Amino acid sequence: MRKSIVFALVTLVSTIVWAQNGWNWPEDPNLKSQAMEKQAYYKLLIAQSKYEEAMAPLNWLYVNNPNLNPSIYIQGVDCIEDIIKNTSDDSRKARLQDSLLWMYDQRIEYFDNDAATLDRKAYEAFKLFYKTPSKYPLLADLYAQAYEVNGPEISTFNLNTYMLLAKNYHKLKPEQMPAEKVLDIHTQISDIIEQKRKNGESATKLDKEQSKTDAWLSSIPGILSCEFIEDKLVPKFRENPSDLNTAKKIFKYSVQAKCTDQAYFLEASEPVFAEQPSYALASAIGKKYLASGDFDKGLKYNEEAGELATTNEEKFEALMGQAVAHSKMGNRTRARTLAYQALSAVPGKSEAYNLIGNLYFTSFETCRGDESIVQDRGVFLAAYKMYEKAGNKTQMAAAKAQFPSNEEIFNEGQEVGQSITVGCWINESVTLQRRD
Repeated sequence: MRKSIVFALVTLVSTIVWAQNGWNWPEDPNLKSQAMEKQAYYKLLIAQSKYEEAMAPLNWLYVNNPNLNPSIYIQGVDCIEDIIKNTSDDSRKARLQDSLLWMYDQRIEYFDNDAATLDRKAYEAFKLFYKTPSKYPLLADLYAQAYEVNGPEISTFNLNTYMLLAKNYHKLKPEQMPAEKVLDIHTQISDIIEQKRKNGESATKLDKEQSKTDAWLSSIPGILSCEFIEDKLVPKFRENPSDLNTAKKIFKYSVQAKCTDQAYFLEASEPVFAEQPSYALASAIGKKYLASGDFDKGLKYNEEAGELATTNEEKFEALMGQAVAHSKMGNRTRARTLAYQALSAVPGKSEAYNLIGNLYFTSFETCRGDESIVQDRGVFLAAYKMYEKAGNKTQMAAAKAQFPSNEEIFNEGQEVGQSITVGCWINESVTLQRRD
């Protein structure tokens, strides 16, 4: 057995000499020979899963040839992880955990690629200490460094883990990890996920990470509430309306906390849209302004939505938003034109015919001339025709109830079934009908 180990060691050393020219071997021939022997020996031990024994030659290399190659630290981490897993002595386990993180520091000291090493170190530290509150400051600092140097290159496994750390740290020490910092971390993670998505990374995988990250945030009591947004974020934004980061937070968290009916949601939405215009956002803002009674801004954002629309359905919605705004402002002719344009995008939609029907139905007082009751009530005949196209039986009945009576038609010398022209702004021909 002993001979076979020696033979394997000699063979391995020979292979190293042939294959590893360019490694940082010591210049001293004797030291170089020892270093090669130690490397060959620890590799042999690792191949036999003798991780505890492999640490002796590795430790020799750490002392005597610390810049040999990153692999001595990478494999050292593997060895220590296995030893930790099989150690019941808490004090020894703590020393081993410190040694494991030290190996990442050594890689950073002696080799390039600090960003990737910090990325991995943060995750290894998280695995070791996420249930150890006394280590939360260390973990928070490591994650902050890793995110700073990696940006969108941070590993996917370091996304929702950072959020979980922030949650646990805030719960334990809110004075050290305040709610505002937790929200900053959530925003940072979300922004990086979005950048990763733009860079072509798996949308399915990123969606899962975002869902987990959102879930950790939502699970923190009181942090995602309308009151928190209004008390902590809105004053900061109103003090400096050009603060886009705060505007983004108000917008995002208002959606999550269901605070979109608040005035500050619209305030924050506008700068967000200015920086990141999209059909969906323009349409949402337009609808909110219309609902709040600000028809000028409702019209403006629905026009923006129309410019950004890429499908016929989107064009229809944007044009209908504009039509509603004009109808609310009393511009009936323009509202009707826009509704017909919407129907050109998506023919047959009941929403457009209902709007035109409503425009006609509400025009009685505006259009009445008080010379012919039959002529004046023609607006209801025109409305009925639109409601019929919409399939709106309730409004058809309401319009029919306002048709001229049989007596009124007879008294004016007209007949049911004849064509009459509804004047005023409507200017349409309709078939005369009676209500009874």
